[in-house]
Amino acid sequence: MLMTTVRNLFVANMLALGLFLAPVPTYAADTTAKTADSEIHPAIAQAEAQREKEAKRKRYLLLFPAAVIAITAGLILVTRNKR
Repeated sequence: MLMTTVRNLFVANMLALGLFLAPVPTYAADTTAKTADSEIHPAIAQAEAQREKEAKRKRYLLLFPAAVIAITAGLILVTRNKR
């Protein structure tokens, strides 16, 4: 009984971690490919910064369902152990 509960909690935590660490697609240019001689237009630099902010926002939005899954699994574990 205890191993099944621990296994379910472990799987729920792995799912939550996978949701949080899932790659977020970004469309920003590769910074390693830039040379010192190349100039970037200010509008392009501003658009890249906006895309990076959006990617970070998406990453934090994935944290919410991951936290909900972890909290739900924890509550299930606590209520089953009280019986």
